[in-house]
Amino acid sequence: MDKWVNKKGFKKAFAPYSEHGTQIWVISSIKKLPAEIVKMATRLADLDFIKYVRVCDETLAASSENYPNRSKVPITNMNHETAIGIQIIYSTEYKIINFFDINSPNKGYGGKMVDAVFKDFSNDWQPAVAMDWSNGFWDRMKEKYRKDEWIL
Repeated sequence: MDKWVNKKGFKKAFAPYSEHGTQIWVISSIKKLPAEIVKMATRLADLDFIKYVRVCDETLAASSENYPNRSKVPITNMNHETAIGIQIIYSTEYKIINFFDINSPNKGYGGKMVDAVFKDFSNDWQPAVAMDWSNGFWDRMKEKYRKDEWIL
């Protein structure tokens, strides 16, 4: 049976982060979230360079920066000059997390974000990378984490 966290529960889990300068937003229409997504959001928010996390009904984005004219939208674009970020598309029905965007102008921070995603992450969920433009980054991550379970 899947574990879900209701709105009161995830608001309580995310509240301490705003006290320390990291914002975690959940779109208002969401009434419950999978426990794995709540844990993933907090693990990403625990990274010292992540300042903004946004959870939608099928996506999770975390970044060091927001778009200037869109205050609750973390920047995750590949090749952004300054933003360190990650965007994951998830399916609760199929239990898949798809690494959609990842960017880090600082070497090693991409790996730290992937580490945060996979730390204590349920083996019930399957990782995926739909489009790999990384020149070997995802091949290294596949070797490091669950080698035979990736959808590439």
